[in-house]
Amino acid sequence: MSNRWPPGPSWSPHAVTDPGDPGLLPRRPEPAEELDGKTFREAVLGITVSVADDLKDTEDRTAARQLIQSRVQQWTREQLSNGVAVSFATQRRLVDAVVDERFELGVLTPYIRDGRLESIDLNGCDEVWITYSDGTCERGPAVAASDDDLIKMIQMWALHKSYNPREFSAANPLLNTALRPGDGDDGVGVRLSASMAVTTRPCASIRCHRLVDVTLDDLLRLGTINRSLHAFLRAAVLARLNIVVTGGTAAGKTTMLRALASVIDPAERLATLESDYELFLDKLKHRHQNVIAFQARQANSEGAGAVLLNDLIPHSLRKNIKRIFVGEVRADEIVPMFEAMNTGHPGSMCTIHADGTEEIFNRIVMLWTRGVGAQTPPAVIHLNTGETVDLVVHLSMDPATNTRFVSEVLEVLPPADSELPSRNHLYRPTGRGGRAMPDVTPQCLPRLRAVGFDPGFLDPRAAMWEAR
Repeated sequence: MSNRWPPGPSWSPHAVTDPGDPGLLPRRPEPAEELDGKTFREAVLGITVSVADDLKDTEDRTAARQLIQSRVQQWTREQLSNGVAVSFATQRRLVDAVVDERFELGVLTPYIRDGRLESIDLNGCDEVWITYSDGTCERGPAVAASDDDLIKMIQMWALHKSYNPREFSAANPLLNTALRPGDGDDGVGVRLSASMAVTTRPCASIRCHRLVDVTLDDLLRLGTINRSLHAFLRAAVLARLNIVVTGGTAAGKTTMLRALASVIDPAERLATLESDYELFLDKLKHRHQNVIAFQARQANSEGAGAVLLNDLIPHSLRKNIKRIFVGEVRADEIVPMFEAMNTGHPGSMCTIHADGTEEIFNRIVMLWTRGVGAQTPPAVIHLNTGETVDLVVHLSMDPATNTRFVSEVLEVLPPADSELPSRNHLYRPTGRGGRAMPDVTPQCLPRLRAVGFDPGFLDPRAAMWEAR
């Protein structure tokens, strides 16, 4: 899809008809004018708002386009009554831009369609930063005529593009939601985070997940794992070990969770629980045929109706689920998550933000106490961790190349000589650039061998990383 804004060269003022767009206003002999970028964006936003109620939840683009053409025709007549004749080229771009605004992400659509793009950061309407997968960051053009218009754009996305409509207003100034992909974007997950009122200007960050349908084979090809880790992680999933994936921001935790899930039998019944949809296992019917996808719900403007992850986990346990995936454990959902892992749901997985495997235990204590209060002694939390978690897989990112890779794998065991869980550093960051290399033999090796794992993959000579 081409970037249709700002508008391009004028349509010929001598043309009097446009057979390709019969729904638009017929040409008149008055000299046509092109709109500057600011006026064009204001027109797009105004027309989009005017058709919002009529379109509502419709996904019929043909019918929507006809309505939008009619509204553009009406808008063009209004301009003509004020002495402004709008060219067919501009009318056509207006229709396309309003369709994009309603069904895509408006002026950002061409960026989303660019497979190299990783994120878009908006610090107001005219300070736009585009980050690509190789780490390159570039300044982009303004996306709205004013900050107020940017707020209206985000509000439309939150209402019409979210899987569950979200409010974005002075009363609810913080927005986090996953957006539905547009036509041709089925392999892309888009996450939106926005703020207003609590920042000097409205801000938004849009992040694209390109690797939605991803496998361990894909991660091997990309250099995120090597052959040793490929075999080890595959066996860990088949042996139904409880796995926690850790890493910093944008380290690839969600992608790793999807890749681990690809190992599971397609018929196995799964549940995914997330604050905002990102895993999308339920969309991959060729890999996962029996999935229930849960999403937490925000409170309404009166503060009622919230459904937290902590509420969803025990509810999901009544659905004959075999494994549970939590996109990210942030607070009190860690308690029911651990209970699920310990009560008939082995092989469950989640992600936790942490900067290293040794930090994970104090991080779990912090999340636990943040959620249920400080009445639980740390020793009890550590004991629960040691009896629940089997493996911690840690991801790192090379800042020079923006590539992600597994740097450590930790085997977690019940506490022994201290209140902290015992652990074996199965893979340490001793390889090239801090990449994981085998170090010790895991205590869970019998379980891995039972599902076909070859211990030879734990030989450092069989675990070399390919140069890239």
